Amino acid sequence: MGVLSEERSLKERLAFLGEQLDDVGGGMKELERLITDADEQARSIFTNALVEIDKKFNDLFQRLFVGGDARLEMVEGESLWDSGVDLIARPPGKHPASINQLSGGEQSLSAIALLFASLEVASCPIAVLDEVDAALDEVNLRRFSELARDASKERQILVMTHRRLTMERADALCGVTLDEPGLSQIIGVRVEDWA
Repeated sequence: MGVLSEERSLKERLAFLGEQLDDVGGGMKELERLITDADEQARSIFTNALVEIDKKFNDLFQRLFVGGDARLEMVEGESLWDSGVDLIARPPGKHPASINQLSGGEQSLSAIALLFASLEVASCPIAVLDEVDAALDEVNLRRFSELARDASKERQILVMTHRRLTMERADALCGVTLDEPGLSQIIGVRVEDWA
């Protein structure tokens, strides 16, 4: 009698575990479908954003370099998550090159064009730039500061800089000074109050 009872108990247990296994298998299939859908949606959003940023990037590149052209190219990988983006730029009078083949100033200006293009496409309300103008000469610094000034009409731009020309184009200046050793003081000035 005990063996029959044990057999019935094992059959019930086996049926229960079979149902659980079917549930797990169904859950795995549903999860794989969700991952595939998410990957397709991410690919679509990324590709569309890349196209929009590429257009704005080329326009801003031409503005900052006064000519030339630039483009973003998607570098295919095994999956979307292994893919990358390559930046190809051609400053006026030069051959197209990857960004790592440009001079330091050209790299900075190209990166600034890409950054502002991305901010515009993403409709970011604020941008914090930390010494992005450090490698620029005076001519390119003027172009950058004009671009930042124009972009500040649509979003708030905070720029940390030591460059005078950039500061001259600002609406407000904030600085930190050391009156006494170990005691810093923040100073703020609205430029329009001094004009």
